[in-house]
Amino acid sequence: MRSEEFGAFLLRIITGFIFFAHGWVKWQRGLGAAADSFAAMGLPGWLAYIVTIVELAGGWAMMLGLGTRLMAAAFAVIMTGAIVTVKADAGLLGNGRETGYEFNLALLAMSMYLWLNGSQLWSLDTVIGRPRS
Repeated sequence: MRSEEFGAFLLRIITGFIFFAHGWVKWQRGLGAAADSFAAMGLPGWLAYIVTIVELAGGWAMMLGLGTRLMAAAFAVIMTGAIVTVKADAGLLGNGRETGYEFNLALLAMSMYLWLNGSQLWSLDTVIGRPRS
């Protein structure tokens, strides 16, 4: 096993877990509350439903190595949207009232890596014979 493969595996597990956890928090608070939070930030409330489902299902899928590239692309879109629409005004490290976008930027970079390179080690895509996850 090459270290790049193991590194991509760890990145896949951690990225999937973080997105799942964020989706789980939205789910536990209730999708209506998540929609209200999105609306308060100037985003369409219905977008909260999509983001929550992508984070929950996509997080699990990524941890399992099922459709890694597709899920990573979806996560990259979510992080780009979060940075541009919500976090950019606070700056990289925050402005004293709001957190910055440094965490979102790190998740964007992790997602972009997995989107471009995939992660085949111990993945369901490899087990079921799909080409490159």
